[in-house]
Amino acid sequence: MNTLFRNALLAATALAGLAAAGCSGSSAPIPAPNLNSAPAGLSAHTNPSPTPVPLNFTTVDSPGSTTFNKVLDINELGVIVGTDGTGTASDPSNGYDSSPPYTKFNALNYPGALDTVSAGLSSSRYKTGYFVDRSKGHHTWGFVKDRGIWTLYKDTKAPNGPGCTTALLGINVSGQAVGYYIDINGNKQATELTVSNRHFSGFHPPGAVSATANGINQRGDVVGTETLGNGVTEGWLMRDGAYLQLVYPNAVSTQALGLNFDDDIVGSYTDVSGGTHGFILIHPNPSKEFWQSVDEPNAAGYTVLTSNNSHHAFTGWYVDSQGNTHGFVANAKQGGSGSARPVR
Repeated sequence: MNTLFRNALLAATALAGLAAAGCSGSSAPIPAPNLNSAPAGLSAHTNPSPTPVPLNFTTVDSPGSTTFNKVLDINELGVIVGTDGTGTASDPSNGYDSSPPYTKFNALNYPGALDTVSAGLSSSRYKTGYFVDRSKGHHTWGFVKDRGIWTLYKDTKAPNGPGCTTALLGINVSGQAVGYYIDINGNKQATELTVSNRHFSGFHPPGAVSATANGINQRGDVVGTETLGNGVTEGWLMRDGAYLQLVYPNAVSTQALGLNFDDDIVGSYTDVSGGTHGFILIHPNPSKEFWQSVDEPNAAGYTVLTSNNSHHAFTGWYVDSQGNTHGFVANAKQGGSGSARPVR
């Protein structure tokens, strides 16, 4: 962890100590409507302390669309993947990748697909996502592109027939990809693919009716989003076989979308007023976690962080006052100087 984030953690730890000195020390209730305790197997959550790490934002939009762009993942080299287009007949979704300084965009579309969303990439050879085919019923398939070779995937537990869906959302250097499929009841079920042997296995966050696995790091730690039986949406982290609940303090809903090697987690949350904000969670441990809310300066009440790397570069998207969606890359400022940390 670099000096900037270490100093932020030290400052946050000091604030947490001052707060603890003035309270009873009891755990705060889980800040979600109609949820009085954590589901079995998930850890309850403590009050947050701020980690005021300033960010520099750069809007990054593929020229394929002037109204809809999302940057969805960044690797350790600073290469990004994303998608433009809303996925309608007049505005199909197209995938792309781009390297710093993000002035050239390369198409990343599954051959012959109706729509493609390029959702994840590793720091080695893999890119992943999902596409809609042109068959009657429009099946959705996950894909992995490995050194120029495209392979499509369908989770073996996904039902057959029109509209069957498997989506891959993230991948690591070992060729472990994560995502979801839609089951016979129409619920999303979190899944993991091992590319080398095409084997699928599932994730089962306790209490989840529906769940997606959204990001995986080099150590195999996974973050995702789940919907509970009462309709509440929460994030989750699976590390060393154990699940940890992720709920932004006082939020109505929380989505965990990406993580780096250090298990710094990013995502989004919705507040009680209906605004959506990005978040950074440093040190996801019930007794040590530190949260930071993030809003892109040009956003009109809607910012989402989608991924982060170990050099503290972040990606995401926001909606502006005209209702247009833009992608972005953000970098931590160095030592308060106002200069952006370079994406490497």
